[in-house]
Amino acid sequence: MENETIVAQATAPGESAIAVVRVSGPRALDLASRRFRGTRSPRDSGSHRILFGTFLASDDSPLDTVLISVFRAPHSYTGEDVVEISSHGGAVIPVAILASLVEAGARPARPGEFTERAYRNGKIDLAQAEAVAALVKSRSDRAARAAHSALGGALSRRVTELDRQLVELLAEVEARIDFPNDVEEALDCAVLADRCAEVAGPVREWVAALPASRRREQGVRVAFVGRPNVGKSSLLNALVGFERAIVSEVPGTTRDTVEESIWLDGVECRLCDAAGVRQPEERVERLGLDRTRDAVRRADLAILVLDRSDPREEEDRAALAMIGDRPVVVAWNKADLVEASGSAGNGGGVATRPAAAEIAVLPALEVPRTQLLGEVATVAVRSGGAEALREALRASLRRLSGSAPGEELPTTSLRQESLLSEILEELDRAERSLRADAPYDLVAVDLTEARRALGEIVGRGVDQDVVGAIFSQFCIGK
Repeated sequence: MENETIVAQATAPGESAIAVVRVSGPRALDLASRRFRGTRSPRDSGSHRILFGTFLASDDSPLDTVLISVFRAPHSYTGEDVVEISSHGGAVIPVAILASLVEAGARPARPGEFTERAYRNGKIDLAQAEAVAALVKSRSDRAARAAHSALGGALSRRVTELDRQLVELLAEVEARIDFPNDVEEALDCAVLADRCAEVAGPVREWVAALPASRRREQGVRVAFVGRPNVGKSSLLNALVGFERAIVSEVPGTTRDTVEESIWLDGVECRLCDAAGVRQPEERVERLGLDRTRDAVRRADLAILVLDRSDPREEEDRAALAMIGDRPVVVAWNKADLVEASGSAGNGGGVATRPAAAEIAVLPALEVPRTQLLGEVATVAVRSGGAEALREALRASLRRLSGSAPGEELPTTSLRQESLLSEILEELDRAERSLRADAPYDLVAVDLTEARRALGEIVGRGVDQDVVGAIFSQFCIGK
């Protein structure tokens, strides 16, 4: 199977100016040469050359004018001979080129098989391979920069440095097992425990920063929560800039979840509007409320929308209770319906708390300061009336996904995150054992397990089924 020549369309199907079909394997140059007519054959070309000519269909009729890029082993993405055929895009030409090469003897590639061959041929390690998938799936510029950093080896270098420190620590421990009379007495268990803690420190900081890193990569989910008819849908429409959600004066219009994305400072903000929180009167409304609960459960941030002109303590308290302990921004909507009290009548542009007299009837809605990320007055139906909320969201995203560009960690998959947590657990166990004067052989086992998990991040000792599962999640052609 590994000696087969594989082929796949490397660009997304559909209408486009160009499309690229990729071929890799021992027969790549030969198969491309059979179907190509130009001044020079790919078989006779040097590496990293581009050839201009005509590609032939399965029946040898002219199919399209193409450019063929030649990459000879081992100086290619996969480490094998690779040919990339650039043709006009669309639904016909790329598919016909693909069919022509399959008929000539190539096999359709599995998802991720090109990158898998790059990994197996030593062109990249497993951390870099996962960075390829992260780069393709990036939904923000910061996520792309983090993935590119990992693809360039930043994550692998960090693993290598940690492994070096672990090897030195493990050598000290094993020396006390094998040569107890020859080691320095000054390096007692307490000193070794301190060194263990020093190794664990960067890993602990890394793990702690992962949630923010993941939000930069995948976006921040934001759920609008509030009782019916407080203006949740109107606020969503104001933020996205068009009528995404249906707005009606009739309470309970929204039954299903409505989602739309905006980008703030390079981070995707995935807004979700759902049914208002109240006692459901019939089955469909109960189903809508269930979806509201699910949207809030999956959210990183909640926007609690309150009607500033019509506070209702019991119903608003139910909405706050549904949010639980999630970070929250409070939006006091319909601020234009309140008589001037220092913040009303300005289009909702003042991001200040409503006057104390106005919220005196809602003492139970005081949100803990550790949970409250912002509090603004809004007028969703007025032009610019949601700008204060937009700014509060921007500030919240900075807190939830990292404070400033340029601080991106090398991208880390869920598999890698699990391994990092395992490493931290083993190092903490080793430190506790050292401080308790436990036998050195038990400490050595913990440190060895930490090294094993660390090595798996870059692919050392990883089960082949795991490798196959990782690459099966890639897109075809990558």
